[in-house]
Amino acid sequence: MSFRVFLVWFLLGACLLAAGVVCYWQYVGNILEREVRVQVEVAGRDTAEDFNRAVSWDQQVVNTIAITVQSEYPWKDKPGLVKFLQLQTKYNHFKNLGVITLDGQIFSSQEKSLDPKWVQYILGNTLEKEIFLSDRQPDPEDGNSVLVAAAILHSQQEPIGALFAVLPLERYQTILELPIGSETGFAFVVDEKGDVEVSGQKLSFDNIFTALRNAQFTDLNRFRLFQQEVENGQVSFLRYNFENQRRFAYGYPLSMNRWYLVSVLPTAAVERQARMLTWVSLGLFIFIFFIFFLLAGYLLRLRAYNNQRLFTTAFVDTLTGADNLARMNQIFPDYLEEMPEGAALAIFDITKFKVINDLYGYERGNQVLQRVADIIRENLAEGETFCRSTADNFVLLLKCEERSKLRSRLNKIATQIRRDCTANDACLMVDSAFGVYEITEDIPFFIMLDRAHLALEYAKNQSGDKIQFYDEKYRRQIVSERRIENSMELALEQEAFSVFFQPKCDLKTGKIRGAEALVRWKDDERGLVRPDEFIPLFERNRFILRLDMFILERVVQRLAKWEQEGKKLVPVSVNFSRQHLNDSRYIPQITRVVDKYRLPHDLIEVELTENMILDNIKLAQNVVRGLHNKGFSVSMDDFGSGYSSLNVLKNLQFDSIKLDKEFLAGFNSNENAKQVIKGTVEMLKSLKMLVIAEGVETEEQVQFLRDIGCDVAQGYFYAKPLAEENFKGWLH
Repeated sequence: MSFRVFLVWFLLGACLLAAGVVCYWQYVGNILEREVRVQVEVAGRDTAEDFNRAVSWDQQVVNTIAITVQSEYPWKDKPGLVKFLQLQTKYNHFKNLGVITLDGQIFSSQEKSLDPKWVQYILGNTLEKEIFLSDRQPDPEDGNSVLVAAAILHSQQEPIGALFAVLPLERYQTILELPIGSETGFAFVVDEKGDVEVSGQKLSFDNIFTALRNAQFTDLNRFRLFQQEVENGQVSFLRYNFENQRRFAYGYPLSMNRWYLVSVLPTAAVERQARMLTWVSLGLFIFIFFIFFLLAGYLLRLRAYNNQRLFTTAFVDTLTGADNLARMNQIFPDYLEEMPEGAALAIFDITKFKVINDLYGYERGNQVLQRVADIIRENLAEGETFCRSTADNFVLLLKCEERSKLRSRLNKIATQIRRDCTANDACLMVDSAFGVYEITEDIPFFIMLDRAHLALEYAKNQSGDKIQFYDEKYRRQIVSERRIENSMELALEQEAFSVFFQPKCDLKTGKIRGAEALVRWKDDERGLVRPDEFIPLFERNRFILRLDMFILERVVQRLAKWEQEGKKLVPVSVNFSRQHLNDSRYIPQITRVVDKYRLPHDLIEVELTENMILDNIKLAQNVVRGLHNKGFSVSMDDFGSGYSSLNVLKNLQFDSIKLDKEFLAGFNSNENAKQVIKGTVEMLKSLKMLVIAEGVETEEQVQFLRDIGCDVAQGYFYAKPLAEENFKGWLH
């Protein structure tokens, strides 16, 4: 190749390389500029939120002091009031704290007198707005710029004056410092007119719009739009040149006085990096691969730096320093992989945490949460982790080789929290509950979390050790209960609940002597729903009160109808929930239903379970006595299932006692069981009570009960629960 040809190709290559470097420089410059813009926006929003919190906190402190001051009005101890103001000034680092009354009295933590115009300005605005934060103004004492926060004082719902606090601007200046990367920007607060109210450093201008008129803009309309957005309190962004320096300005509205926070960052860092990359790109002709990897490493490092800042914002709980739930979800698979011998996901909850906030304030509540996080952190083993998911909920991923060892660890944490969390030198007795899911399936994290939540709900309802491990029956039970609750009203309205009658037969003659009314629910979708599926739920949601009365009316209605048809009737016992015992309308309701169909009262027997009587024996005495007075017989069901049966018999007079079916379970091979049954029957007979055995299923049981003098039997040996028409045949 001739030198001339080489020179042409060299110049052509140099031009192409130069053009590529210029394009590359512009491209990289734009990327870096966007990164800096994102940083300015994030830092600006964070600074605005910090400033909002700081000013709001000062205003809350002023409001709290105002409530304290007005509660002592009229102030008989005026020196004491001044001393209180001085003490609050010192504790809260105010410059001055004082009270202005409507009659012109001034009580101040400073001895110097105040300018009457200044006093009138503060008092007038506070009376008008009740809560007042002034614009920047000179301190009447030394002329330095300050803000004034004030709150109105009331006595018997009438204004009596105002409490004011002079806030030095220095308390906000550190918030308005804006370090980003290697550059230091600055932030300041302006009003809707652009006048500077508070700044993080000394500025050479008092109005941002006036200062920006001397700047250079690539698009003048953008400056006008920025001014309009500031005046309207909208988020805004502006790029401009000032004093031979390119800058970014980011505006964010504040929550008070229509103020606006402006963050400014020079773009010198962007320009320096772009120039550096330009010169580096020239070396690509010789070291293109080396430069490529160097540049790639640099960009990855820059991205990692930005990601670290975003990580802190997105994945760290600022109050406790712990991970948040999003971070827990992210790292969960890695931690779980390191626990091959077993792991468990536990949710920790502080029961009635809202009470702590209400009694001691949110600051004390936050301190409790911080201490709880420290205690959990201290008790974690290597390879375990935790996070704060919501206000007073913490999620723990723990090793779990044995359930008993894990329960002991959780009890230790709960004990330490209860011991260490104090307020005003008094133990708060922070109670806690744990829901635990032992990880046995490869399922998504949030499904595991839902299962731990289910266990936690059961743990909260326990007394004593509030640690509950997840059981699959919890989920099935909740789904089933939701379906039942969604359809119970319609089922009652459409009479999907029906009454079955199980005969009670005389052990000597085999003839029917009575019956027990049992409820059945036939659902269109699920078919026949067992009573043990819906009765406990109805007990909890009190729907049982309506269902019991529905069953009673259905029984009375059928007996009255059969009486008209000439059938020979037998007494029917109806079960009632313990919820009725606390209802003063219970006995009048029963009486009203039976009298409605003109049925003799002795045909209805009220059946009460032993456990419901044991809850409140004195109340049960009154109910049994009231039922007897109305002519109803009363039977105790499930006798022997509780722990105080004899005590119940001593205090209550029943017409009949129904032995719990567990009495007959396995009695064939247990001679002691037979002796217990025999002794129980003899004792009840001596008290002149009719003895009924339920769960009778075999000829051997019938013969044994007949031999020991039991009166009546109920069970499958004689008949299963019968539908109304089938039972009607038994009345023959």
